Amino acid sequence: MGFAGADVPAKWSDTKGSRRVASEATELGIWSGFAVPMLSVHHWQSVLSFASSAKSCTLSPRKHVQLVTMAVYARMSIQALSSDDDSEGPLTDREKEVLLWAAAGRTSSETSQILGLTERTVKWHATRAREAFGVATTTQAVVEAVGRRLIHP
Repeated sequence: MGFAGADVPAKWSDTKGSRRVASEATELGIWSGFAVPMLSVHHWQSVLSFASSAKSCTLSPRKHVQLVTMAVYARMSIQALSSDDDSEGPLTDREKEVLLWAAAGRTSSETSQILGLTERTVKWHATRAREAFGVATTTQAVVEAVGRRLIHP
């Protein structure tokens, strides 16, 4: 979900502030690049920029994915370092266990059989984990739990 500088719409790139940033960048030999916006469930936002001295930034789909992946890991590391959560974290042991099985690709039904719980109970724990992180999907909850080093798939 990153973007190259040339992809920024004129309504944003043609502002006084944007022109100043571009001018300062070229003074430093930066002519193009790729940026990945980063958001946190803790409501901070930033951008990780990959700068280049090349006149244009043309990336293959593979390189695009690699840079976005690097940014995701950077965001997770920053969030883990800046987390103000208590040492036990926002999840119960059972919620962590359900997220671990989700990370392993198990469905709620499969997880219920593995843990000896009803499927409804597994779904309840997954919902509680999503609520704890303020995210919409179990996959996002897994990413947050890994990023905070609460689970280690």
